[in-house]
Amino acid sequence: MRKLFLWISAVSLLASCGGSQSDGTKISFGFDVQGQYAVQMRDGNGEMMSIDTLEIMGFDEFTIAFDTIRTLSFVPIEGELPVVHAVIGPNTRDLQVDAAGFISGDVENNWLGEQRRMQLELIALTDSLDRIKLTYSDSSTFKGLNILDTIFFQYADTYRQRILDSLVLAPNKISNLLTIYHRIGQSPVLEYMYDREVLRSMQGILLENHPYSPDVKAFDRWMYEFEERYQFTLQVQDAAQKFQPGHPFPELRLETPEGKEVVVQKNSLNDHVVAIWASWCPSCRNELAGMSRTTSMENWLCLSIDGLPEQRSPLADWYNAIQTDNLKGIHLSDLRGAESSIITGLGIQNLPVYFKVQDGVITQRVSSVADLN
Repeated sequence: MRKLFLWISAVSLLASCGGSQSDGTKISFGFDVQGQYAVQMRDGNGEMMSIDTLEIMGFDEFTIAFDTIRTLSFVPIEGELPVVHAVIGPNTRDLQVDAAGFISGDVENNWLGEQRRMQLELIALTDSLDRIKLTYSDSSTFKGLNILDTIFFQYADTYRQRILDSLVLAPNKISNLLTIYHRIGQSPVLEYMYDREVLRSMQGILLENHPYSPDVKAFDRWMYEFEERYQFTLQVQDAAQKFQPGHPFPELRLETPEGKEVVVQKNSLNDHVVAIWASWCPSCRNELAGMSRTTSMENWLCLSIDGLPEQRSPLADWYNAIQTDNLKGIHLSDLRGAESSIITGLGIQNLPVYFKVQDGVITQRVSSVADLN
């Protein structure tokens, strides 16, 4: 049995907490497997950083000390080792990782062990149901397939409710932060749009109880970003309901591809069509290219929402699409992508969208050129 020592100290934080460094937390690995771990933890910005590597020879022990509570991850980089997450703080003492990779030792880490068990059981159930599905030669006729889907969705609902119960009943647990990364299939277990109140309540309690924890700071940043998106989504939804036929077309401040600012003023459009599109939207380009071939489009405003983060050069993408497709009309954009004033100003939730405007008032809002009068 080897004993490894790893000490992580942050004197400034320690002084702020007014505490003293403890003797550390002993973690015992209860398996006879050799390999190597990358020891990782999250900084206050939410980025994972590797602080050390840990050679595992079998039934190892090591001691680690933090001056504030935080999560620690052991990620295998060599050998058949299980992924292990731990919550460690100044008052954390002995922790054990059993042969199956389940951690235990106190309330925080017991819950982490159960989270791992839940994840593995969900994977096993999904694999089992998939194997049964493969025995069906015709997926359209057998009632058994519907039963299999029902089993999965019932289990998924129970899994999600167990996570929510922990967030509601013990919102001060650092270990609850790991539930944010749980997924059922391709979907996250927690959705900010649906679970906002529970997550915001947990955010306030964690900040009150663990103000110096980097994991809590990272969670706070994550919550701030998602709240911004939530409010943005509400704004878009409100605008989508508002800017319907009978409502005046709003003022928009945009630019041409050459960088000239243009203000689309209220009541300035008369017998105009306003097309909302993007260079990365194939159906948008096809419809606009078709109109350009058959009409002059002199009364068309084409507003682009190019500017997504994955676009290396939004201006070039926008300009090249106009030139390649020989698009007519007046072209404007603010190149802000998903944060475009076009989206918030008009409530754009999908592409393309077309507005017919008469005397400054919207008379049509449709999603296809064929539907325009």
